[in-house]
Amino acid sequence: MSKTTIQKILFILFLIFLTGFFIAPVSAFDTRSGDNIVISEPIDDDLIASGGSMIVNAPVKSITWAGGTLIVNEPVERNLVAAGGTIQVNAPVGTDLFAAGGNIDINGNVGGKVMAVGGSVTMSGNAENIAASGGTVVLGKNTVISKDAIISASGYTTQATIQGNLTIEEEDESGFDIDKIGEAVGAFITMAMILCFIGFLILGIILIKICPAFFTALVKTGTEKTLLSFVAGIAGLVIGFILFVILLITLIGIPIACLLMLLMLIGLSLSTIMSGAVLGSWVLNFAKKETGLIWGFILGFIILHILFFIPVIGFFIWAIAVFLGFGMLILTCYDVYSDSGL
Repeated sequence: MSKTTIQKILFILFLIFLTGFFIAPVSAFDTRSGDNIVISEPIDDDLIASGGSMIVNAPVKSITWAGGTLIVNEPVERNLVAAGGTIQVNAPVGTDLFAAGGNIDINGNVGGKVMAVGGSVTMSGNAENIAASGGTVVLGKNTVISKDAIISASGYTTQATIQGNLTIEEEDESGFDIDKIGEAVGAFITMAMILCFIGFLILGIILIKICPAFFTALVKTGTEKTLLSFVAGIAGLVIGFILFVILLITLIGIPIACLLMLLMLIGLSLSTIMSGAVLGSWVLNFAKKETGLIWGFILGFIILHILFFIPVIGFFIWAIAVFLGFGMLILTCYDVYSDSGL
């Protein structure tokens, strides 16, 4: 099994784990964002955070993090999911730990499995299972893995006690190999996908918290006018691009053309968030489950991104999601404008 294959498997399992993590019944969640976040008081909720850095100096129920540096100094009751430049865990994690980053340092015990992809991965605590892929992977001499360990790295040190099966694939770094360049690009793309996935997931939650009425209107538009939204998305892109070119040619309209292109790019960036919310609404209605707007969005967004991985068909699903979400945004904004009476 190649390093790139293992990384793809890790990413798929990462999304599947997030599905179970987010749709599990919880009392509430706590969202944080900023350049420098410090958690100094206990949080009995699921913590979702993004930013430049975060230091956790108080116990929390669970952590989902996307950003630069994460340092955890106090116990995490349930799961820890993190993507960032540096991830340092100095305290126990109750259930599972999923991490993707540049430098990953795990010094606390993990009650379940550890799945880590990074430039360097160091494990000094205990866990049931571990799957690690990176430039260097180190399992400390005091580490005890009660079940199995899978390691894929160009350089590795294994001094741990592994009570189950140990699978190691060592990458040969000698000479110039085009396959290694491909694997490096694949690893970078995998990392970028994880960061973008978590980032847009958090952005969607923030948008719902800030504009719940507008988001509800978007979901209503997508469910009641699905085909019209899809057509409006295609037409909006075509007409918008034609207007952009015409305004650009007139010279005097260049500022308006730039603004139009910016609005189109923002709409396209948010399109899968909108489509994910509609998909979540459909799934919950089919299952006859009553839940809040946020949980419906999270469920639909995760399912949608898993569907993107289906060979060939995944691309068409992505295209439909983009056109549908963009059209929903156009129709909803038009309805709001019409109701305003301007």
